[in-house]
Amino acid sequence: MDSPAPVHHSYQRFFAWTFLLAMVLGFALVWIELAFPPSPAPALTAVPAPAAGEFDLHDLQLLLTVTALIAAFASLTGLVVTTPLAWVDRRRARVRAAVELALKRQDHINWLAAEHTGAWPAPARRPQSPGRHRRHGTSTRRVHGNAH
Repeated sequence: MDSPAPVHHSYQRFFAWTFLLAMVLGFALVWIELAFPPSPAPALTAVPAPAAGEFDLHDLQLLLTVTALIAAFASLTGLVVTTPLAWVDRRRARVRAAVELALKRQDHINWLAAEHTGAWPAPARRPQSPGRHRRHGTSTRRVHGNAH
């Protein structure tokens, strides 16, 4: 699957920003937990059992902290995967551009040579005798000396 470089670059940016935001949120929630610890739990005999649908603020904070850390880990994994893909795509693009530039230069050189061919003397060719022309066919090659 050959994906274009802009797609990999956009994925890379997305994962980097997601990782950054999730880590900031996770660190903020951990700091709040450390700065404002929950009040100690009273004795079990004096406290009535909470209702089944009741949700404590401390539980919400713990849930958000775990979710932020999981999102940070997942986005870091995505960033680690997309970074080499984007790097390979950029490298391929650089190589492709270098090859195209070399071909354009060679085409330009060939065009200049063709333009000046009329002014350049052509190499003199020896006429071959009628009986001494090369045959390209299925004839066997002769091996000379000890070369096998």
